[in-house]
Amino acid sequence: MVIEPIPIVIDIRPYCGASRSWNTEILACKISQHLNQYIVLDLRQEGWDIVENGIEQVVKNIADELNIPYKNIKFRSSDKLCKSQVFEHELNTDYVDFFTRFFRVEDIKVPIANNYGLFCGRGTNERLYSFWKHKNWQYTNYGKSSLHVKSIENIDECDTDYVQFLCEHNEKWQDIKNIVPYTDLDHTIGPVHNMPECTQAKFWNKIYNDITIEIVCETSTSEGNCFITEKTLRPIVYGRLFMIVGSPKFEAHLKELGFDIFDDILDKTYDNERGYIRIDNVFNSLKEFLSTDFNFQNILPRLKANQERFKANQERFKVFQE
Repeated sequence: MVIEPIPIVIDIRPYCGASRSWNTEILACKISQHLNQYIVLDLRQEGWDIVENGIEQVVKNIADELNIPYKNIKFRSSDKLCKSQVFEHELNTDYVDFFTRFFRVEDIKVPIANNYGLFCGRGTNERLYSFWKHKNWQYTNYGKSSLHVKSIENIDECDTDYVQFLCEHNEKWQDIKNIVPYTDLDHTIGPVHNMPECTQAKFWNKIYNDITIEIVCETSTSEGNCFITEKTLRPIVYGRLFMIVGSPKFEAHLKELGFDIFDDILDKTYDNERGYIRIDNVFNSLKEFLSTDFNFQNILPRLKANQERFKANQERFKVFQE
């Protein structure tokens, strides 16, 4: 088989998300048009786990059916720890740290209170569980939150990224379903892709005014995946502590990248866990933190060092335009 030197690049974001795949018959048709060519399946800035969301198996099935050698297909994404055992994977350097362009580093404003925040976009199993935990926690008065899940009248419960939560914790879903979408951030909830949380410094300066620490619910939580988005970068840029609901060893990987995760101040043993167990341990650690006499001024130099690490990444990958 003669392989053409110029690969065919197919954007596969329309066919999968963080936890599932869909419309894969259309992807099969697109791949079938290029049987004798080298194909790159591109997730661009996204770093979803291609094993977890099923797209790797889908493509394997397509390749088997069409007799395409696996070596003729490559995935490209922003997942720094892609664990595919079938196809070659390439880190998408054009989009490495894509999300850093959302932020401009400014002087850290010292919060007036040691409260916490939980700011969720679209619904996932972990985000709904975290939101339920927050709303039913004995220390919920120390926190504020938002969740951009559609109300029950407007969703198909069988076609969501939180089917597992609906099945395993239906009583918790019944407890919160009538209050979502929810926000106590003094803004109007619009489409997820148009959330002010993403980009507006004025908005976040106001929100972080009385928040010391943020519970971050990352996009991907599957083991062996590292996909850092604006959700994690935001508290770093604004000079706040963070606890991340993400994949196992997610914060350990941040530490390897040079970021201070403040594991001498916060119990970070939850970083070995994933899913609901991780969330329970995050809230246990948060409870311990809220009970301490914490002085924010003492960690200002370390928070500023994290900002500098972020800026170094911006310069390294040249993704921020003045």
